[in-house]
Amino acid sequence: MSLERFCRKPLATASPAETALEVAERMRKQHVGCVVVTEGGGRPVGIVTDRDLVTRVLAERRDPAATPVKAAMSPAPVIAKVDERIEEAAMKMRQKGVRRLPIVDPEGTLIGMVSLDDLMVLFTAELGQAVQAVRDNRGP
Repeated sequence: MSLERFCRKPLATASPAETALEVAERMRKQHVGCVVVTEGGGRPVGIVTDRDLVTRVLAERRDPAATPVKAAMSPAPVIAKVDERIEEAAMKMRQKGVRRLPIVDPEGTLIGMVSLDDLMVLFTAELGQAVQAVRDNRGP
Protein backbone atom coordinates (compact mmCIF):
# COMPACT_ATOMS: atom_id res chain seq x y z
CA MET A 1 0.00 0.00 0.00
CA SER A 2 1.44 3.37 -1.01
CA LEU A 3 1.10 6.78 0.63
CA GLU A 4 -1.12 8.04 -2.20
CA ARG A 5 -4.22 7.67 -0.02
CA PHE A 6 -2.90 10.52 2.18
CA CYS A 7 -2.68 12.99 -0.71
CA ARG A 8 -6.35 13.89 -0.92
CA LYS A 9 -6.75 16.41 1.91
CA PRO A 10 -6.01 20.12 1.49
CA LEU A 11 -2.63 21.08 2.95
CA ALA A 12 -1.66 23.98 5.17
CA THR A 13 1.44 25.62 3.72
CA ALA A 14 3.38 28.84 4.21
CA SER A 15 6.30 30.67 2.69
CA PRO A 16 9.44 31.22 4.82
CA ALA A 17 8.84 34.99 4.88
CA GLU A 18 5.34 34.82 6.37
CA THR A 19 5.12 35.79 10.01
CA ALA A 20 4.58 33.43 12.91
CA LEU A 21 1.30 35.23 13.57
CA GLU A 22 0.04 34.63 10.02
CA VAL A 23 0.92 30.95 10.28
CA ALA A 24 -0.73 30.60 13.71
CA GLU A 25 -3.90 32.18 12.32
CA ARG A 26 -3.82 29.76 9.37
CA MET A 27 -3.46 26.83 11.77
CA ARG A 28 -6.49 28.00 13.72
CA LYS A 29 -8.57 28.60 10.59
CA GLN A 30 -7.69 25.23 9.02
CA HIS A 31 -7.82 23.32 12.33
CA VAL A 32 -4.29 21.91 11.99
CA GLY A 33 -1.30 21.72 14.29
CA CYS A 34 1.34 21.78 11.58
CA VAL A 35 2.19 23.80 8.47
CA VAL A 36 4.68 22.83 5.79
CA VAL A 37 6.93 25.70 4.73
CA THR A 38 7.52 25.60 0.98
CA GLU A 39 9.34 27.56 -1.69
CA GLY A 40 10.48 27.06 -5.26
CA GLY A 41 7.22 25.76 -6.65
CA GLY A 42 6.04 23.83 -3.62
CA ARG A 43 9.18 22.10 -2.39
CA PRO A 44 9.14 21.56 1.40
CA VAL A 45 11.96 23.46 3.11
CA GLY A 46 10.65 23.32 6.66
CA ILE A 47 7.86 22.34 8.95
CA VAL A 48 6.40 24.33 11.83
CA THR A 49 4.10 22.99 14.52
CA ASP A 50 1.99 24.72 17.10
CA ARG A 51 4.57 23.61 19.66
CA ASP A 52 7.36 25.24 17.62
CA LEU A 53 5.47 28.53 17.71
CA VAL A 54 5.13 28.31 21.48
CA THR A 55 8.72 27.29 22.24
CA ARG A 56 10.57 29.27 19.56
CA VAL A 57 8.49 32.43 19.40
CA LEU A 58 6.27 32.97 22.44
CA ALA A 59 8.55 31.46 25.11
CA GLU A 60 11.46 33.50 23.74
CA ARG A 61 9.29 36.64 23.91
CA ARG A 62 9.57 37.35 20.17
CA ASP A 63 6.91 39.41 18.47
CA PRO A 64 4.81 36.92 16.45
CA ALA A 65 3.77 39.68 14.04
CA ALA A 66 7.41 40.50 13.25
CA THR A 67 9.03 37.03 13.44
CA PRO A 68 9.30 35.20 10.13
CA VAL A 69 8.13 31.60 10.30
CA LYS A 70 11.59 30.64 9.03
CA ALA A 71 12.88 31.45 12.54
CA ALA A 72 10.40 29.03 14.14
CA MET A 73 10.39 26.16 11.65
CA SER A 74 12.41 22.96 11.71
CA PRO A 75 14.42 23.14 8.48
CA ALA A 76 14.95 20.29 6.01
CA PRO A 77 11.96 18.18 7.08
CA VAL A 78 12.03 14.42 6.80
CA ILE A 79 9.86 13.64 3.78
CA ALA A 80 8.27 10.62 2.16
CA LYS A 81 7.86 9.95 -1.53
CA VAL A 82 4.37 9.18 -2.76
CA ASP A 83 5.39 5.74 -4.00
CA GLU A 84 6.83 4.66 -0.63
CA ARG A 85 5.01 1.92 1.20
CA ILE A 86 3.14 2.84 4.36
CA GLU A 87 5.39 0.52 6.36
CA GLU A 88 8.44 2.42 5.11
CA ALA A 89 6.92 5.72 6.21
CA ALA A 90 6.17 4.31 9.67
CA MET A 91 9.75 3.08 10.00
CA LYS A 92 11.09 6.45 8.85
CA MET A 93 9.00 8.21 11.50
CA ARG A 94 10.34 5.88 14.16
CA GLN A 95 13.98 6.17 13.08
CA LYS A 96 13.90 9.97 12.72
CA GLY A 97 11.67 10.64 15.74
CA VAL A 98 9.03 12.62 13.85
CA ARG A 99 5.23 12.47 13.97
CA ARG A 100 4.49 13.92 10.52
CA LEU A 101 5.90 13.37 7.04
CA PRO A 102 5.24 15.70 4.13
CA ILE A 103 4.65 13.60 1.02
CA VAL A 104 6.25 14.67 -2.26
CA ASP A 105 5.79 13.65 -5.89
CA PRO A 106 8.72 12.43 -8.05
CA GLU A 107 9.73 16.06 -8.73
CA GLY A 108 9.89 16.87 -5.00
CA THR A 109 6.69 18.95 -4.91
CA LEU A 110 4.51 18.73 -1.80
CA ILE A 111 1.33 16.76 -2.48
CA GLY A 112 0.24 15.39 0.90
CA MET A 113 0.94 14.75 4.56
CA VAL A 114 0.85 11.63 6.69
CA SER A 115 0.85 11.74 10.47
CA LEU A 116 1.49 9.15 13.12
CA ASP A 117 -2.17 9.47 14.07
CA ASP A 118 -3.18 8.61 10.48
CA LEU A 119 -1.06 5.47 10.61
CA MET A 120 -2.38 4.45 14.02
CA VAL A 121 -5.96 4.63 12.73
CA LEU A 122 -5.03 2.59 9.64
CA PHE A 123 -3.05 -0.07 11.53
CA THR A 124 -5.72 -0.37 14.22
CA ALA A 125 -8.41 -0.97 11.60
CA GLU A 126 -6.26 -3.59 9.86
CA LEU A 127 -5.53 -5.32 13.17
CA GLY A 128 -9.24 -5.36 13.98
CA GLN A 129 -9.97 -7.01 10.63
CA ALA A 130 -7.27 -9.62 11.26
CA VAL A 131 -8.69 -10.40 14.70
CA GLN A 132 -12.16 -10.80 13.22
CA ALA A 133 -10.82 -13.14 10.53
CA VAL A 134 -9.18 -15.32 13.19
CA ARG A 135 -12.42 -15.38 15.21
CA ASP A 136 -14.46 -16.27 12.12
CA ASN A 137 -12.14 -19.15 11.24
CA ARG A 138 -12.26 -20.92 14.61
CA GLY A 139 -13.25 -24.53 14.48
CA PRO A 140 -16.26 -26.08 16.25
